[in-house]
Amino acid sequence: MIVTGAASGIGAAAAMLLKRRGAVVIAFDRREPDPAAADEFIQFDQGDFASIENAVSRAPAEIDGLLNIAGIPPNADCSVTQLLMVNFYGIRALTDQLLGKLTPGAAICNMSSHAGNAWRENVDLLKEFLVPRAKDDIDALARRHGVVMDGLDAVSAYPLSKQLLNLWTVQSFPAMEKAGVRMNAAASAGVQTEILGDFLTSFGEQSAARIQSIGIASPSDIASAIAFLVSEDSAWIKSAIIPVDGGASAMAAAKKFGFAAG
Repeated sequence: MIVTGAASGIGAAAAMLLKRRGAVVIAFDRREPDPAAADEFIQFDQGDFASIENAVSRAPAEIDGLLNIAGIPPNADCSVTQLLMVNFYGIRALTDQLLGKLTPGAAICNMSSHAGNAWRENVDLLKEFLVPRAKDDIDALARRHGVVMDGLDAVSAYPLSKQLLNLWTVQSFPAMEKAGVRMNAAASAGVQTEILGDFLTSFGEQSAARIQSIGIASPSDIASAIAFLVSEDSAWIKSAIIPVDGGASAMAAAKKFGFAAG
């Protein structure tokens, strides 16, 4: 199993869980993970296409699972283009390049977010963002549409990246079926990791209050769902976006359809 982002947070929890269950885990990350999380470490930067290509060349010839967990939060330390690169375009490039190494029946799980739930409403915009394959083109498109770092709007970078991930997960079904591979996404809400504060700040007070009212998940809460989605027990789940959000999606749906909360 290849686990990206295995050095911390959900990635570390998922890698450790898979190892305890007997998997051989290869960690893809910028930082070396805890030895308990991986059998092998391949350093890579998901925001750099050349780094991705190099990491893929070092990966084993046969892989039974890919857990695309690495990602970055919205904050002032990165640009809009870099966030989109790491949270979507790098994931797509890595997956495309590893596809030939995935064994028949292999499973992929993408780490999505409750912030990406509006992908159906924004599909026309998202189709434009599926086109670019070069960093300069991604940057130009983001500038043309006025993509910003903070907030939860359609042109806010983090929600946009997760909406793209969701659409791509669904849109890729025919190609994955042809390759004999399953790909799903797990969509979390607030998770107690070192980057939680970035999300609470970027998304605004109302969103932070909603997350706090539902409760904050632990990384292991999400890891167990991800492990299920790459196991044989989920063999008939394909190209689905699975909420693992403590009821955040249900709360949003209830509000949308006019049902009182609580």
